[in-house]
Amino acid sequence: MDIQSIRKIFFPAINEAIKEMEEQNLSCNVTLLKRIINEAVDGSLNRNHSDLSNVIADFSGRGRAWAKVDINENNPVWNSIKSVLKEEMNSSTENSDIFKRCSSMIDLFENTGIAWMRFAGVNNKSRVVRFQLRVWGSKLEEHIKVRIECSDYSHVSNLEGVPHNLNLESGNFLEEEITKKEIINIPVSSKELKDLGIQTLEDILVEG
Repeated sequence: MDIQSIRKIFFPAINEAIKEMEEQNLSCNVTLLKRIINEAVDGSLNRNHSDLSNVIADFSGRGRAWAKVDINENNPVWNSIKSVLKEEMNSSTENSDIFKRCSSMIDLFENTGIAWMRFAGVNNKSRVVRFQLRVWGSKLEEHIKVRIECSDYSHVSNLEGVPHNLNLESGNFLEEEITKKEIINIPVSSKELKDLGIQTLEDILVEG
């Protein structure tokens, strides 16, 4: 195999393609660029390949990791989201935290008119796009997985922001913040501090 001859064909072609991208002010991260090149090679060789680089591109860039789905009974993606949340509810008790979280999220989505989920990647073989339903809040990593068929991907768009920053969710973060402030501002008597072995400023001044 004459590798050097092959390199002499491909390298100039890739260089020319990148120059053309620069001339047209087209930007792309290296990982995504490599995926596009692989798709081009596989396509030229008539091999089975993924063409999901467009999906990854939709969620590339700062603040673009979240997807938006319109609430509509005829929307297969919304139906998938609702089904996943209800399955979680059915596998738990009504008094459990997960039941309450999933139920509240369905209500929140329906009241807002849109659902949101975080992009998690693609599965090239099964041609499925993976997302996360963060029922505990957009800033928390705990999530419920939802998989969307590529054939239904046209019903998904970018949210153009983070749910918490867009005021789509009240979040647990504000509650945690308030709780911390309340704890900090709880008055403590001098006797309680002494019992804990902590000196007050008055004690130090008296000793001085």
